[in-house]
Amino acid sequence: MQLELNRRSKVPMYRQLAAGLREQIVSGAMAEGYRLPPERELSSRLEVNRTTVLQAYQQLKDEGLIASKVGKGTFVLPAASASRTPHTSNSDFGNAITRTTRSSAEMGTSQASSSGDVERATSTGFLTTDQDSSSAAVHTIRESRSVQGPEPTVVRPPWSVLFSDYSNRFTYHDIASAERAQRGDTIIDFATGSPNPADIPDDLLRKVSIEAFESREFDGQPESPIEGFEELRALLAEHMRTRGVQCGVRNVMVLSGSEQGIDLIVRAFINPGDCVLVEQSTFFPALQTFRSADARIIGVPVDEHGMRTDLLDGYCARFRPKLIYTVPTFQNPTGTTLPPERRSELIDVARRYQCLIVEDDAYGDLWYGGGSSDAHRPIPLKGMENAGYVMYLSTFSKTVTSGLRTGWVVADPHVINRLAALRRMVDQHTSTSSQRICLELLKEGRVAEHLRGLIKAYRIRRDAAIAALERYAPDEVYWTVPAGGYYIWVSLPDGVRSLDVLESCRSQGVTFMPGSVFDVDEMDDSHIRLNFVRPDAADIDTGIRIIGETIAQLPLA
Repeated sequence: MQLELNRRSKVPMYRQLAAGLREQIVSGAMAEGYRLPPERELSSRLEVNRTTVLQAYQQLKDEGLIASKVGKGTFVLPAASASRTPHTSNSDFGNAITRTTRSSAEMGTSQASSSGDVERATSTGFLTTDQDSSSAAVHTIRESRSVQGPEPTVVRPPWSVLFSDYSNRFTYHDIASAERAQRGDTIIDFATGSPNPADIPDDLLRKVSIEAFESREFDGQPESPIEGFEELRALLAEHMRTRGVQCGVRNVMVLSGSEQGIDLIVRAFINPGDCVLVEQSTFFPALQTFRSADARIIGVPVDEHGMRTDLLDGYCARFRPKLIYTVPTFQNPTGTTLPPERRSELIDVARRYQCLIVEDDAYGDLWYGGGSSDAHRPIPLKGMENAGYVMYLSTFSKTVTSGLRTGWVVADPHVINRLAALRRMVDQHTSTSSQRICLELLKEGRVAEHLRGLIKAYRIRRDAAIAALERYAPDEVYWTVPAGGYYIWVSLPDGVRSLDVLESCRSQGVTFMPGSVFDVDEMDDSHIRLNFVRPDAADIDTGIRIIGETIAQLPLA
């Protein structure tokens, strides 16, 4: 049994230990019935406090991975035990379960006040005093009986009681961290997850919009079907066939952005307590959606090639997931791309365990490699199976404009029909105007022509960012070299924390996203995400120089 603990990390030692043991259990290195070392023995071997081992063991017991028997020791449980365990707990690294309930203290500044705060109106404003929330609800406003008497007492609504369990499951610090990273008069923006507005030709959108609104088909057009205009669905199916996905109109539904697709899929398939597997660091709005549904979210370790699919069989055997959510192509935030053999392994595991795959492919059209040849261009998971296990999502917001808010889902007709039925409760259909604009863009190869220009510009910016990292980053810094998409994932030296780097860089006019925003456990302080397509090309070198110098100058934590 080999275990490594990083004593310089801010991740608690017991979580590190639990994560290391969990990985060995799930991978099969510790088989069913394996006897773990006694707490005293393991604490002595690792040179940690016995309490650290006790806490780690308790966490694994809560997850249904191990159990103790008096006089016999602690043993690894059969795989079926984990899927029946209702309790979940936080852990770290690449294979942890997210706690799906949050205390009010974790709900962000919007819920920081006590639900029973009483505000007394005065001539100078409001004076606040705390009061128990259970009694605050029965108070009423006391009106003054005389002109000179006291002002009325104003009782604030008991927010923590009134907010639904659904909204309380969001981790508001994710949103707050994202907003802090992007807020302010920053000069060089590596943070925002959208294209540079200057890259969207005004003439293209203006011309296309005029043509869309002047067309006879648009004049007096009735409301769109829930699934979207059939002509647009047919064009999207044709577009998908150029990516290697064989589908027809019945397989396509137009969405108000791909995030809506995630929400609808969760509504259609996830019950409270169902398990969802994700990459350990992933698209954080997807995490929020899974949390809101009270799902058990389990992070699968990643490496420079994306999700560790060699571990998937063990994870599925232990946790019996309902869904596997993945961004396999130019992943957000890591920029990695799943190789063909891992894609095949992922699909095979999903078939064996009868779980569905949600493939989020927002960046798949932005491939920078291979010159004119498409021989090595990643084929979507949806193009590698036709039994219905993969539900594919994409969007125009990363390639045309973020304000268009038009995406699509490709799935089995049974899924499309169910999503359409659920959508009646949301927005009925995607904006007719947006659909007409997309129709014009897809006609006559306009999107393809626009993409060629973007790819040329973005490849230059990626290469400039990589060259700047090679020039300015300290020796202990590592990064991915993405084959497409928006993002470079930077690993910081031990003891350097991403939020410290961000705070210092923002004061110098540079911003980016810290790794904790994307981490399943919300604990990653050793990575930063750089969106190299957002800043102007001329600013990339300066921005990365500031980041590199800041990393080198910060004291180790």
